Amino acid sequence: MYRIVRKEELTTNIYLMDVEAARAAKTCQPGQFVIVRTDAEGERIPLTICDYDREKGTVTIVFQCVGAATQMMAGLKEGDAFRDFVGPLGCPSELVGEDTEELKKKKILFVAGGVGAAPVYPQVKWLHEQGVAADVIVGSKTKNLLILEKEMEAVAGNLYCVDGPEFDGHAVNFDEAMRRQTIYKTEEGRAMLKLQEGDTHHGGCGNCG
Repeated sequence: MYRIVRKEELTTNIYLMDVEAARAAKTCQPGQFVIVRTDAEGERIPLTICDYDREKGTVTIVFQCVGAATQMMAGLKEGDAFRDFVGPLGCPSELVGEDTEELKKKKILFVAGGVGAAPVYPQVKWLHEQGVAADVIVGSKTKNLLILEKEMEAVAGNLYCVDGPEFDGHAVNFDEAMRRQTIYKTEEGRAMLKLQEGDTHHGGCGNCG
């Protein structure tokens, strides 16, 4: 079992957790991810490693509630534990494999939006630890969705909070944008309804199990 030692709601429906996972903390690198599961029947959820502490043996994850599985995660408290916490998985950031002196000669800029700041932060922090300065631009739909500002400011060369967006609306394919917005809506909506209704959920829509 992988115990949650810290839980924080960064902003509405976006949570940060420090999880005891010594093996993952010992070997993980910026850019990698883990797969978590709340219980034996739970959905496997891939999450980017936002931070890690090798001495404490903890890994930091950040997630946004978008469906039933992440809603169940949000219900976990400090002291609770994940059933599974698998990782590190995936390839580290390409920056990790580059020569540090060569990196210092480059101008590096990261662009992140909302919860997308989570995978950017460990890369910027790693560069900072190597003496490499990187600039970061962080944007979000609203100011309330900005996360990790203080953490990012501590390791970034320059941090920019962007108010926008500004672009030509005629260049937007709104039909495609609406299609992408609803691609997971039906399945996740049924899962969320089933979670909320519990034993009273009757499956009357004909699509639920």
